[in-house]
Amino acid sequence: MNLISQQNRADLKRRFRKELKRDVTLKFFTTTTSSALVLPGRECPTCPQAQELLEVTTGLSPKLHLETYDYFSDIEERDRCGVERIPAIVLETERGGIMKYYGVPAGYEFALLVQDIITLSRKVSPLMVPTRRSLRTVNRPVHIQVFVTPD
Repeated sequence: MNLISQQNRADLKRRFRKELKRDVTLKFFTTTTSSALVLPGRECPTCPQAQELLEVTTGLSPKLHLETYDYFSDIEERDRCGVERIPAIVLETERGGIMKYYGVPAGYEFALLVQDIITLSRKVSPLMVPTRRSLRTVNRPVHIQVFVTPD
């Protein structure tokens, strides 16, 4: 599969070289079943596509690192990251910061993934200053979910 064209790869490589400041780890949770026998409830038809997309993306910069985990056997890491289903992508930096994606970040979602990687790497929020000030007043954990559809 050629999920990212050669031109887009070159553009992304330049953008990452220019904009990434700190390393970002992309933790990919999948199923690593290697046999033809798949147990019901453990299938993941989109995992191979998501993995290929992440392998290509992380190969474009030395500041991007891919770690692959089996959802069903790497339970400690799965629970630490709060992953509830697959495919899942957890973005982390050395100094904290975490974002989680479920599904394949293709199409418009891929552009958002790239922007989030850059945002985490730069450790500067793209939010407006008044919004950041308001968020500083939040003094309890908040769970935010964003749902994206082509529509």
